[in-house]
Amino acid sequence: MDTKVITNNFDINGTYINSKLFGSGHINTTYIISYKQPSTITRYILRKINKFVFKQPKIVIANSVNISAHVKNKLLKQGISDTGRRTMTFIKTHSDEYYHIDENKDYWSMVLFFEDAYTIDYVQTKEQSYKLGKAFGNFQKLISDANINDYKETIPDFHNLPKRVLAFDEAVKTNPANRLKNITDELNVININRSISHKYTELIKQKLPIRITHNDTKINNIMLDRKTDEGLCIIDLDTIMPGTILNDFGDMVRTSTATVAEDEKDLSKVNIQLNIFETLAQGYLESLVDIITKLEIDNLVYGAKLIIYEQAIRFLTDYLLDDVYYSTAYENHNLVRAQNQLALLKSVLLHEEEMKAIIKNHTQL
Repeated sequence: MDTKVITNNFDINGTYINSKLFGSGHINTTYIISYKQPSTITRYILRKINKFVFKQPKIVIANSVNISAHVKNKLLKQGISDTGRRTMTFIKTHSDEYYHIDENKDYWSMVLFFEDAYTIDYVQTKEQSYKLGKAFGNFQKLISDANINDYKETIPDFHNLPKRVLAFDEAVKTNPANRLKNITDELNVININRSISHKYTELIKQKLPIRITHNDTKINNIMLDRKTDEGLCIIDLDTIMPGTILNDFGDMVRTSTATVAEDEKDLSKVNIQLNIFETLAQGYLESLVDIITKLEIDNLVYGAKLIIYEQAIRFLTDYLLDDVYYSTAYENHNLVRAQNQLALLKSVLLHEEEMKAIIKNHTQL
């Protein structure tokens, strides 16, 4: 694909210089684009939205643009003027849209590149985990009054655990790749912990708040200032949609507090780091103390169990279906990932009371 042809459809002044593939994401195709302008070189991020994952790209873009505008307005009301560093700036096309559709019916969007900023892929220190929690907490507070009716699901039932369980059960029943015989131990752990799914249904009945949430709270979705290391802006807004704080907090715990990556084969190395968990929770809750409810606080640790259990089920489901969703590097990659997540769940269950005490220590409700 000629990125110059694509970018010519966006309202950009200057002369196109070049483009390079950018980032480590596995869903969308992303390029960094350079343009020469009168006194400087300006860079942009150009993305092709994966229409197989996001069936309605227009919704993805609309949600992203709307939430960015919402955050910008909130910051301006707070007297914060450098909104270009703290929100994503979407570029319109010459036809006054925030997307371009090419001849293959692919959707493209452009945003201004964050200069003098960086991301990290793994949490290594308590300081980093505090900043992660603080940044996502600030973001959640800024969007807490977003009108939920203005946003649609970009991936229907993305964090609907009962439906994930039903999909897993169907994969077990049909066993299309004849792999069921390989997951006897894992299936036993899934069955023993089905109460995690049942509790989700109970919490929804108890009116667990449904809010606009990020739904992909990994540390590499935060832009950090290169000079101060401050969390500037939350990026990757493709999954902005109605959800719960439990999902966002749970995914922060899952991706930031584990001792090793999610596909580490040596399960003896898989544990939760309580010191990282504490600073993560501290940063997150400091920002949300005015808006978070007691029902949410009481179930934050459950949120970690929920998301870890859900992710294990998703990996196992894909394994049983012959690896049709997640990209894999070897035959049993998804099985290893599932085993890893179940080992992390075991660690969380072992330290659950300590985690609850940490949450209590950082809240006043």
